[in-house]
Amino acid sequence: MTKSLTRRGLLLAAAAALPGMASATDIYDIDPADEVPRWFSVQHFLSLDENQLYKVNLAIKRGRPIRIGNYTRSESRKIIKAARENPEAVRAQLSRAAGSGS
Repeated sequence: MTKSLTRRGLLLAAAAALPGMASATDIYDIDPADEVPRWFSVQHFLSLDENQLYKVNLAIKRGRPIRIGNYTRSESRKIIKAARENPEAVRAQLSRAAGSGS
């Protein structure tokens, strides 16, 4: 009788601990792509640093639709990919486009 009560107690304690363990692991499963907004103004996109550009590029690779200003999704995707490769050239191009009203 004592063994069954002890076993029941241990099983109940283990079962009670399982939900807490599952939620603790969820904390570490944060996806940086979830922090990326779906729309950027041209000025905000131009102010992104290298780490932020990485997160935006990661979000696109994971299928998240992102738009920059009045550009289409596909144009925005090309801009973001180009910005990872050559950020200064893209910044200059977008600055000229924003200055001309595009």
